[in-house]
Amino acid sequence: MEQPYPKIEMEKRLKIPWKFLGMVFCVVAIIVVWFVIAGRAPSNFVPGTVVVIPEGSSARDTGLLLVNDHVIRSSSLFQFDVRVILTHHSVIAGDFEFDRPETVFKVAETITGGLFGKAQVKITIPEGSSVVDIAAIIQKQIPSFDTATFIADAKPDEGFLFPETYLVFKTITPDQMIAKLQSEYNKKMMSILPIIAASGKNELQIITMASILEKEAKNATDASIISGILWKRISIGQPLQVDAPFLYTLGKTSGQLTLANLETDGPYNTYTRKGLPVGPIGNPGLAMIDAALYPKSSPYWYYLYGNDGMIHYATTYAEQVANKKKYLND
Repeated sequence: MEQPYPKIEMEKRLKIPWKFLGMVFCVVAIIVVWFVIAGRAPSNFVPGTVVVIPEGSSARDTGLLLVNDHVIRSSSLFQFDVRVILTHHSVIAGDFEFDRPETVFKVAETITGGLFGKAQVKITIPEGSSVVDIAAIIQKQIPSFDTATFIADAKPDEGFLFPETYLVFKTITPDQMIAKLQSEYNKKMMSILPIIAASGKNELQIITMASILEKEAKNATDASIISGILWKRISIGQPLQVDAPFLYTLGKTSGQLTLANLETDGPYNTYTRKGLPVGPIGNPGLAMIDAALYPKSSPYWYYLYGNDGMIHYATTYAEQVANKKKYLND
């Protein structure tokens, strides 16, 4: 008959597992408590904090930045989350704005997911906007934007900064904005430049004409007709006599121009000088670039916008004078 184990040995066998489980429970509890405490946002977190993650930043670099900016408590826990839990993700460079306290796990998801949130703003630049116009538009969305530097640095590129809707970081610098506008222009013009080269005109001429059409025409149809009129004037050596450049240089509309303005010579005065002005008077969109490149042939030599809001064409100067009396006089 099999003998039973002694009572003392049975007690040892029963007590050892319970001690081990108790130790495991304590370790797990400590880890959980650490995760909970370390995972919470710091008490000195400031709503609206923007963290700038440079290109090439590692999880460790990013974790230290977040700790220094009081967005998370533990760089180690952030690294653990990125490397172990979010194994198929990596840190994405950019500006991240945090408007409320978040757990370290939520912060990790935000940064590895490229969820920039309010750190980015949408800026829409209308066709025909000048560098000065663009600076004012940006400043409305980003009050801290250095408009003076932007205007000074972008002026030489007037006409070659593409009007478009851009999503940019609030910390964008003038140079970065100019580069973005230039990049978009180069992308849009890639397929058009060979056509310009074959047209017998150069890029500056086409862009300058297109910038004038942005101000002189209200739609693509009228733009192509006006383009034809203006190119005809250039071809015979007749001054363009358009008012749009005065808005660019003096800030005056046609109705505000004086005889002295028209007679004061300058590189943008199309009354005293023949041909195109020295450069673009704004940044045109594709429709006006297309109109400058493909002018519509017509019998007209003159045009004006009447008080009725319509455009009126004329084949002779006498007809133009008659149109002025009919459509511009009260």
